[in-house]
Amino acid sequence: MKIMRWFVGTWPSRIYRALATVPTGLARVPSRHWSVTPGRRMPVGAAAATLLATGALVFATHRTPPEPAPVPGIVAAGPGIVPAGPAGLIVRDGDLVEASGPVEDAELCAPAPVPLSLGGDTCPYGIPVPGVKPTDGATLRGRWHPIGLSDIRRMPYAPTSAGVLGGSDLPDTPPCPAPAGGWRDGEDWVDDQVRDYLHAHAEQFAEPFATHLGNARILVVKVVNGDVDQARKALTAIYADNLCVVAAPGGHSIAAEDRLQATTGRAVGALMNDPASGIYLAGSEDGKMRVMMVQLTQPLYDKLVAIGLDHLIIDPWIRPAGP
Repeated sequence: MKIMRWFVGTWPSRIYRALATVPTGLARVPSRHWSVTPGRRMPVGAAAATLLATGALVFATHRTPPEPAPVPGIVAAGPGIVPAGPAGLIVRDGDLVEASGPVEDAELCAPAPVPLSLGGDTCPYGIPVPGVKPTDGATLRGRWHPIGLSDIRRMPYAPTSAGVLGGSDLPDTPPCPAPAGGWRDGEDWVDDQVRDYLHAHAEQFAEPFATHLGNARILVVKVVNGDVDQARKALTAIYADNLCVVAAPGGHSIAAEDRLQATTGRAVGALMNDPASGIYLAGSEDGKMRVMMVQLTQPLYDKLVAIGLDHLIIDPWIRPAGP
């Protein structure tokens, strides 16, 4: 997974709001969140938020090991079927489900962020899988219960993107040509004037970001509404360092993001404050909120429906695998 960088006093839009500045909605991590595993309930709270504020974001390791040896009493299974649509992702007591991840102490670990403040526990979110030996990666199918999986069957290991924070969709290189004299080498971090200007014209611009070419850092500004040439002229008048201003008509503006956070984001943040929700991370993506959770239960689904499914991407780690 490509680690996302943050620039311009902000973060890429995919995780910026989820982990940055929302006051009472989406905090950097839920202010109170616990593992779903009995006996391993650990808070991820203020200490973790402080950790993330320093930029030292640590994720669960995602490894791709060789196919593990069969576990006694656990038989092979064929490919699973994941129902389509948000409602098809609901799991109920006794449902056949499937999930992938490392196994530690007979517990299948979710791909949730792992703050260093947890004292070395690399599996703060997981579900008991009795009889499964430790491994760097396993794909398991079994009957879901709030206290763990039963009737567990080992499948060929297939890492999944379900419930995993995706890599950055920002370009690695600037989306515009170099100026006549080329890009100036160096890391420039004083972008406050640009940021203030963009937020003063929030309907016109998307959140800025920066990219690199060699040793040069280039500030990228997307114009989602209005004339790009006029925007470029205004910005070059206040910013003399490497600047790339491009048109992105119809893109997600700063103002639209603020509205999303003030409504959907705040509602999702309230759910994250409830330990029973199982939501371990959320962030904006393409004008919606991606909500990552251990599993989607009927009560949680009903709450998400009340928020508005049109504004959500529901992304549970444990998913139905058939009847």
